[in-house]
Amino acid sequence: MYDKIKNSLNDQTPRQEEATYGLLCDSCDMGPCKFNISDRSNSVPCGITPDEMALKNLAEKIIEGLGEYKSSTRHLTTTYSISTLIEKAANIIPPSISYTSKMESLLSKNRETKKVPFGLGGLREDAINVCAIATPQRIYDLVIAAKNSGLCKKALEAGSTGINIVSLGYPGAEVTYQLGVPCIGNYLVLDDALQTGCIDSIFSGGNTTESILAAIKSFEGRKDNIVQLPKETLHKTGMNIESAAINEAYKTGSIQGAVVIFGASSPTCTWDMQSIVDDLTAKDFLVFVTGAHMYKGNKNIVMDSSVLHIGFCEVGKIYNMGLNFKPTILVPGWKNAKILTSSLAMAHENYRVIMGLDIPVTRTIKKELASNGFIVEKDGGMVMRHILNK
Repeated sequence: MYDKIKNSLNDQTPRQEEATYGLLCDSCDMGPCKFNISDRSNSVPCGITPDEMALKNLAEKIIEGLGEYKSSTRHLTTTYSISTLIEKAANIIPPSISYTSKMESLLSKNRETKKVPFGLGGLREDAINVCAIATPQRIYDLVIAAKNSGLCKKALEAGSTGINIVSLGYPGAEVTYQLGVPCIGNYLVLDDALQTGCIDSIFSGGNTTESILAAIKSFEGRKDNIVQLPKETLHKTGMNIESAAINEAYKTGSIQGAVVIFGASSPTCTWDMQSIVDDLTAKDFLVFVTGAHMYKGNKNIVMDSSVLHIGFCEVGKIYNMGLNFKPTILVPGWKNAKILTSSLAMAHENYRVIMGLDIPVTRTIKKELASNGFIVEKDGGMVMRHILNK
């Protein structure tokens, strides 16, 4: 699937500078309009300036991000102040904390430290595989339904070894953390997962029993064309964050600090994430991972591992960690407006945010973002230098 995406990117026409700097606008019937980066003398009918156009486009993304939580801010697209936009982006924090707490209350009673398969190795050729693409609560409902004795009996009668629920995407990352359900990755791997021939049903939040019965029927009709599955790779998850011990270790210098990887990497991000994680742990940083990816760590004097997978990419997770110092936030890519809005919100709360991909704003706005603690750094080799430059 990643090869398909990369080939598609190569098929695109070269990206115009106007788009790169956020200088395309289709907000009214006089447009679409654009500014030419090389010719600052040109103008647009409404009289908006290049910086204002870039801010308007950024505001639209913030509005979309807030909309994920049914929040809205009127007239934000006429707010031509980056500090005000960052402040408005912080409106995403309270609903994220509320949602995170709700999921914690629902799921954490089942959490225990365990090793969980990550990637396509979490599929089982001899089992009935149901891939869940739904909210954490609905995936939880599916997991409970899969334990129904009647459905389990039907699965065995079909010749399988049982029902294997696998999750996908950032909701799946939360269920992996809380319940130990295998996560096969983010949405970009679904095509590859389907090509294995092992996905018997996709659950998108409908009737749990019907989805499992459909999977059993599909398993019975499976063809002998299963692609060889990759070797299962296990990662430790489900660990509690020992905030008191971490705070004390940071105070005494036993650890240098903490970093939160916020979301999975994008195919267009040039960072080598495992190398960055290795560099961080070698320098006695704790690394907290959110989103549908996992990284290997090593033994740490504070926690059982230097790398802790803690579920979905919600800013509420960061607030609920209980640390009395602010970790650095690494954002490998912003595949949607919610991630971008959340990242800007963190900057407003005085977290240092390092983004691995450009956002479409002018150089002037990018400098203003940097002055607010929001840095765009596409060179993965420079990330560690930013983190150490406290």
